[in-house]
Amino acid sequence: MMRIYQAFLICMLAGITRAQTQQLDFDRPEAWALKYFASSTLLNGLQPPELGLERRRTGSVTLGLELGWLPRLNAERARVGFTGRKQEDLNKIPGIARPVVRVGLPWRFSLITAFTPPVEIYGIRPRLFALGVERPIFEGAQWNLGWRVYGQTGSVKGAYTCPPKVLAYPARSPQNPSGCVAESDDTASIRYAGAELHFAHRMPGAPRLIPHIAGAINYINGAFQVNAPLQTQVDRSRLATHGKTFSGSAGASYQLTKRFGLTLDAFYTPLLVRRVSTGPRTNDGLFNLRALFSYNLWMRE
Repeated sequence: MMRIYQAFLICMLAGITRAQTQQLDFDRPEAWALKYFASSTLLNGLQPPELGLERRRTGSVTLGLELGWLPRLNAERARVGFTGRKQEDLNKIPGIARPVVRVGLPWRFSLITAFTPPVEIYGIRPRLFALGVERPIFEGAQWNLGWRVYGQTGSVKGAYTCPPKVLAYPARSPQNPSGCVAESDDTASIRYAGAELHFAHRMPGAPRLIPHIAGAINYINGAFQVNAPLQTQVDRSRLATHGKTFSGSAGASYQLTKRFGLTLDAFYTPLLVRRVSTGPRTNDGLFNLRALFSYNLWMRE
């Protein structure tokens, strides 16, 4: 009876251990993946042409659609599991798309909301909501200097650790090293807060064209909940990390009509990672291109 009790206790403790959260250094490969994809959703830059260079009016509403390119990771960069020893299925989507709404508030403040609809696409189920507030510091007829604070909460679910493509191979084979026996249902929590300064200048010879630059500091708090049916157990490990990053963007807005605008930005953030535990830290940053189509729905005259 004592042996049965001891075996039961060991199993219970093992289950508790698997359920505990493992805190990762911000430069671990697993942490790098979390901050890489969090950075792809940062509410940075992308100033529509009608905002920032004209006085914001209370009640103005601008609808937008933001599109962001997500570069494909090669095999080496996708090898983030188990401290960089296992390749995960991270190339789920080629980019992101989300509606953006801007509302003019009193005292020249603007409220920005961006959300990713909870619709399954490419095998993932996003549920992300970002919120920001911005205001000019100095502004004139030809230029504008402003600030923005922002944050995001939510998660993206998908089969990252046990994708469908590995199930055709035997458990513990080179193509299925974790021993997956069914598709996983993993959850990546993508949370951040940040602050940005942006500068824009209307071109004197081309008043519809407005170049701009921005720089930001971000605090990323990410977590990854594994839910993978394996040959010997159901892996429910939870990994978490947090730290700060810096990012920058540069681009231009163009006023297509009185109501329609197009904004294009190039975005970059350096991301440090230690691919080998005994190796040096290297920069493996994110560079991508983003676009915003905006429509001035209503403005008080």
